[in-house]
Amino acid sequence: MDEQKHIINESTLAAYFNGKLPLPEQKEVEAWIGQSEENRKIARDVRFICQAADTLDSIRQVDSQAALKKTKAKIRKRNNVSWLIRLQQVAAILAIPLLMATLYLTLKEEPTEYVEVQTNPGMIAKLELPDGTKVWLNSSSSLRHPVRFTGSNRDVELKGEAYFAVHPDQYKPFIVNTPFNIRAEVLGTEFNMEAYETEREVKTTLVSGSVKLTFQTDKDEEKSYILKPDEEFIYNYQNKKLSVQKPYVPTLTAWKDGLVIFRNTPFEEALKVLGKRFNVEFVIKNDKLYENAFTGPFDGQHLQLILEHFRLSSGIQYRFIDPKTGNGEKVEEKSIVELY
Repeated sequence: MDEQKHIINESTLAAYFNGKLPLPEQKEVEAWIGQSEENRKIARDVRFICQAADTLDSIRQVDSQAALKKTKAKIRKRNNVSWLIRLQQVAAILAIPLLMATLYLTLKEEPTEYVEVQTNPGMIAKLELPDGTKVWLNSSSSLRHPVRFTGSNRDVELKGEAYFAVHPDQYKPFIVNTPFNIRAEVLGTEFNMEAYETEREVKTTLVSGSVKLTFQTDKDEEKSYILKPDEEFIYNYQNKKLSVQKPYVPTLTAWKDGLVIFRNTPFEEALKVLGKRFNVEFVIKNDKLYENAFTGPFDGQHLQLILEHFRLSSGIQYRFIDPKTGNGEKVEEKSIVELY
């Protein structure tokens, strides 16, 4: 850097990785990091220690900043500290023996604990993850996440459908893994992802920000696609084919608010939405019904009102069938509706 305005040292790097530098100084640091492999190595070391300090701060509620100041004061009184030779460029941060010992024990001896949240058919759940990310979990879905996000990524595992409002963190990507050959990576955004094991497709709809989708092609190559707002990425994990559409987004995300919204929605797709929302199975007695499409917002709490709309707008008749055996015993919890 020919006209470097600020000295790049351990403290500057620590402030940079903690997001406490103004934009001009951030650019200076990034330019300095790109100057040499040695600078990049120092930056990697500082970033690791910053993440380690942040991890233990959240786990143990330790005032790491106060500990750092105290340690730096001790370091000034020593000129020769043999155990800091290898990383002398980051001495001010590495000289926290108790912190590092605790980190080692935490990472090496304590297994990562996970929480798995599941929803019953016809139910919706809302939860907040340890990083502040908000998640709405749709019917018959599950989300598995660690009790604490301690690594370089924020990994979660989704089966089913969820709407994510991801808390921004430019240094820790938020990654949604599915049981299929596709995953989503974001830094801070809102998006809907549907990955039911009973379906052939994984659908991702972006509301705001951007999502990087990584998937496997039909040639077994790993590729990525950056999703734009209002786009829906559909990936068939059986034949590994993909498509990108621009749907009316509220029809795909209204479920999190307890609503059902149709906009020229084909009959078959409308039944899928209702079946998931109300845990109901539809029996179609007339194939001509598939020629219909529907538009309108509906209260997601009352299936019969929606069916009445079908009847009044398209002449579709319906009746509820009681799923019982000859002995009068109920055979399943799912409701059955016959349409004709």
